[in-house]
Amino acid sequence: MRLLKLKIDKIIIHQVYQRDAEGRRVKPMQIREYTRFDPEAMETFKQRIFEALGESSKAVEMEIVKQEENDVSFLVNRSIDEDDATFAVSSYDFAVKLSDSQLSKGIPGGIVVVFTGTHGRSANRFLGIIKAETHSAYEAKKDKFTGEISLEFVKQVLLTPSSKLYKTAAFFEKTDFDGKSKDLNDKWLVMVSDTQISKADGKAAAKYFYDSFLGFGYPQTSARTTQQFYEKTKKFIKGLEIEEFKKNDYFNALNTYLKVDTSSTISTADFASKYFDQDTQEEFSEYMDDAGIPTASFTKDIEFISSSLKFRKVSFSKNIKISAPSDSFKHLISMSTIDGDIGKSGVPEEWTQVIIKDKIVKQE
Repeated sequence: MRLLKLKIDKIIIHQVYQRDAEGRRVKPMQIREYTRFDPEAMETFKQRIFEALGESSKAVEMEIVKQEENDVSFLVNRSIDEDDATFAVSSYDFAVKLSDSQLSKGIPGGIVVVFTGTHGRSANRFLGIIKAETHSAYEAKKDKFTGEISLEFVKQVLLTPSSKLYKTAAFFEKTDFDGKSKDLNDKWLVMVSDTQISKADGKAAAKYFYDSFLGFGYPQTSARTTQQFYEKTKKFIKGLEIEEFKKNDYFNALNTYLKVDTSSTISTADFASKYFDQDTQEEFSEYMDDAGIPTASFTKDIEFISSSLKFRKVSFSKNIKISAPSDSFKHLISMSTIDGDIGKSGVPEEWTQVIIKDKIVKQE
């Protein structure tokens, strides 16, 4: 997600607790005052949002599945239009909903940060929710004068470099949405990230957080989006003005990224940073953006391209072809461009030198 011109309007924080020894829910602590960060702390808070949801993050775009009156999506759709006084009270509903969703006694408590703001050239609105997890020995400290969670505690939990255990979700209002549509997916683009979930686990976030609490689900078009990413990236590589052997390296990298890499998500920025130089990264990002490929990470699903990933094929101009399993192609075949015979134009023809690290076992 490209979070340009990010502005934060409101921040309010409540606290949720771990279930007691008998598994009973403990009522969340309600806060009625907004959190006021100084300019330096606000910049750090924005950096947390960039890390969780920005273009280079591991956040995953999801879809809103639960849209009934008591669901989080409905609460967001209602509260985004509320004035400050009303929002300060209604934001507690998010803490209650999260507390109700934490059914396991093993899920730790934490502070729930609800914040609103705008982003982009059109100042599109958004509402974000962060759960910063704490443990029993890390109880929220109350200000002795106001009785509220102290600002220093919030900074310690949320803004210090060691603050790593947090889950983040955001609802980004779309620019041109149909106000008459009853499907909230037409109005909101939703993103989720979880610093405790490894990409190798095949998850974007803990299920209680994205499903039970937020009411999100994985988009049904992940396989199609993965296929489009694969096809558009291949087309981009083919169009690069570089030597063919270098293109071969990029094609091998693409197969590895989609087939071998254990990541459960894909992103244009991630692939570009791993395999392209800086100039090519920017060109690739613009190309994929123009092609309609999501700038944010999305769930990898190779269902539609699994057969294509099994084999690599290279064709030459005079009907010569090389075909091999992708892994064999990467490790056993190398190609380079060399000067051939002098052509009619008086300059050497471009030939390809192929080295196959294996012996011939059969000829027909």
